[in-house]
Amino acid sequence: MLGVPEKYKVGKKFDAKIFLNSDLTPKEKKKFRDAVQEVVLEYQIAGEEIPSIINDEYNCQVILYFDVKLKMLKNSSFVGEIMQKVVKPLAVIRFWNEKGGCIYCLAYKRLNMQDMEQIVIEDTVYSPPISMYLPDEKGRLIDEYIGYEKIINRANKLTFYYEMFAKMVIIANLNIWTRGLEALNSKVYYNIDESMCVVKLLKKIKQLEFNLKLVATMSEKARINGEIKSCIDTLNSFIK
Repeated sequence: MLGVPEKYKVGKKFDAKIFLNSDLTPKEKKKFRDAVQEVVLEYQIAGEEIPSIINDEYNCQVILYFDVKLKMLKNSSFVGEIMQKVVKPLAVIRFWNEKGGCIYCLAYKRLNMQDMEQIVIEDTVYSPPISMYLPDEKGRLIDEYIGYEKIINRANKLTFYYEMFAKMVIIANLNIWTRGLEALNSKVYYNIDESMCVVKLLKKIKQLEFNLKLVATMSEKARINGEIKSCIDTLNSFIK
């Protein structure tokens, strides 16, 4: 999966019920059990070839790669939200079904300042649906830019993971940033703060475009379009 070296291979199956905690309602637990057919921890990037980072905000000692077989891919976001909350380390989840469709899920996490044993999910991204077997443009981009050997910021496991996260956000939003493909080849990922800014701006543009559909007055439309242009100009400034 994503070109992770075989030295990190785990291939351990898990019973789906271990992801069901007391925060879920009986209805949610049933939906999860009905949706999930198989959970496998395929890889675990551990060791210090990519350094760990442990401080007051983060405890990133491993990156986990899960393969999760679903009856229907439409349940990816429901299952992904539950799994990413339960799995404390940074995790890449690939959801797939028998038809060969798949969706990737990544979640940017930090420690809970009130309880260092718990995590807080700051942001989550899902890839567009892609094919595991047939030629697919979005799938090609994911392999080309998010594969293990393609990640350039290996300062620590957080920067490694966040580069994957930011690139996935860009790929998922190529329709709103015409220079997104250029950004995938840029050096913005050498600076995690700049990468985080790119993600925030893309999410802001997406929200502004949604808001644009709801307003009626020309003045309000002009204001929102101005905000969108400003965000895009800032995004373009990161392409070096």
